[in-house]
Amino acid sequence: MLSLATFVLFGPVLQSTAGVDAAQLVAGQHAGPAQVEQTRRFLGLNKPWYEQYYIYMRRVVLGPSKEDKERVCVAGQSCADQVGRLGTSFENSRGVDAEIKQAFPITLQLSIVTAFIWIGMSIPIGVLSALKRGSVLDRSSMVVVLLGQSLPVYYFGLLALYFFGYRLGWFPLDGYVDLDWSNPWPWLYHMILPAATLALQFAALYVRMVRSNMLGVMNEDYIRTARAKGASPRRVVVRHGLRNGLLPVITMFGMDFGLLLGGAILTEYTFGLPGIGRLTVSAAGSLDVPTVNGLVLFAGALIVIFNLGVDLLYSVFDPRIRLA
Repeated sequence: MLSLATFVLFGPVLQSTAGVDAAQLVAGQHAGPAQVEQTRRFLGLNKPWYEQYYIYMRRVVLGPSKEDKERVCVAGQSCADQVGRLGTSFENSRGVDAEIKQAFPITLQLSIVTAFIWIGMSIPIGVLSALKRGSVLDRSSMVVVLLGQSLPVYYFGLLALYFFGYRLGWFPLDGYVDLDWSNPWPWLYHMILPAATLALQFAALYVRMVRSNMLGVMNEDYIRTARAKGASPRRVVVRHGLRNGLLPVITMFGMDFGLLLGGAILTEYTFGLPGIGRLTVSAAGSLDVPTVNGLVLFAGALIVIFNLGVDLLYSVFDPRIRLA
């Protein structure tokens, strides 16, 4: 349903409401009617939209057909880079699979660094705020949380670039450096600032969530029972309180991380990272239907996979849950 909705919106709906002709866009503004019609037949746009969608989904499930390869692939170039399961880009005649394969590692790296920062910040601060309710730490952390949730991520990004990049020179202004395991510092040096900016938005929400969950859990009967049996405060908090208080956090983390892998559009554009988010904006702006469809399917699959992973993790954190 997700792919169908995207296909229809960027295909028949856009063409009928805005008068956009994808064949004209691919052929160029100065192309003649004959060249546009030839491009339309070459791309298969002369067929009804439902037949185009059937061909598209058949390619996704079964892979490119021999006809697809003969029609698209150019001699002397890798055919896998020109056509794939997700089709061929209208904008640059390159396989959507290859486009995603090139952009996804950058988004994955940004997402992992971001997740480490926001989880590393939110869980300790949230737990300490719950244990020291009403203290200076609790009140100050809530102020920071409200600021983090109120201001958009691009605002923090521009401020971070101005102060830490331009004025102080602590971090580069933009760009991306490939990860080299023999010397990972240049890669991390370029990744810390965008990841920290993006993590601040997530950490603001997760601090409130962890604090709220811990306040509820620490008043449960089994916590009082553990204390009455002589369990140490650390064991009560970590073994009994935190383990149960993190269950809702795990659910949200799986969904948020899956969404983040679908592309951090504003952050990637602000810091010049050529990831999935930047590719999505470029494809949508040029009405590249195969690329947009492929990215939507890819992001949807990631969200489903991470939600499944969250369900599997439940049995580890909560022994009361048993998988059938």
